[in-house]
Amino acid sequence: MRRVLAAALVLTGLVVAPAPASAAGYAGLCTGPDALTGTTIVIDFQELDGNGGVAAPTITRCSPNATPGTDRSGIKALQDAGIAVAGTTRWGLGFVCRLEGRPSATENLPVTGNPTYKEACFTTPPASAYWGYWHANGAGSTWTYSSYGALNRTVVPGGFEGWSFSLNKSATTNPAPGVTPTNPAVSANNPAVGLSVNDLDRKITLGQTTSLTWTSTNATAVTASSVSPATGGGSWSGSLATPGGTQNVTPTATGVYTYIISATGNGVTVYSSATLTVQ
Repeated sequence: MRRVLAAALVLTGLVVAPAPASAAGYAGLCTGPDALTGTTIVIDFQELDGNGGVAAPTITRCSPNATPGTDRSGIKALQDAGIAVAGTTRWGLGFVCRLEGRPSATENLPVTGNPTYKEACFTTPPASAYWGYWHANGAGSTWTYSSYGALNRTVVPGGFEGWSFSLNKSATTNPAPGVTPTNPAVSANNPAVGLSVNDLDRKITLGQTTSLTWTSTNATAVTASSVSPATGGGSWSGSLATPGGTQNVTPTATGVYTYIISATGNGVTVYSSATLTVQ
């Protein structure tokens, strides 16, 4: 049975997070400057719609990225969209138990063999009644069931994150969200860029030098946009070679640094990032 797997088993306590967004989420697909940096969230309540007397029409909201180029987890994207998300007492947000308060603790979920089941969100929701997690890159029209939990998955800028309630379904009949995950701003001709730190554990000791490697497609210009925090991470700014290359960085202070790269082409700009820990 496909489930939203726990990414961090050390979390404890029921986590309920209506998530404040630095850049407020809004109804509908991501548009304008958010079209290729934000992620569209779709929540399809399926059989929960109207169950317990509470109507629950499908939600489609843009989750803007306040800092384009920085990675966000599926949980962070939900929060940035302004969606209330609750985990479980045992696993925290490693398992998503409720979205926008559904299923509530008092409504009956007519699971096979137990028609009055109620979800307490103490431990993993049953395979017969849980939130299925889906994603899409925005370039096509179909959803893919996620093999990672939302706490441990990085969302795709310009893409879609989908949540669809699965009631008495199997691994092959879990319903995908009922919204076509197509982003008109995403094109096969758009640029793409990736950045990585050339240390397996992405950690170095202060005084050491490491390197950043980037690759790009359909890009007419690639730029080392910024590093956060702005000081201590070494030199990372200015134009870079296309389609790819490697550049050394020598941090001057301990800390966790995020390096952001941008690529421009076909009239749009996309971003990527990589994180380095300096001990």
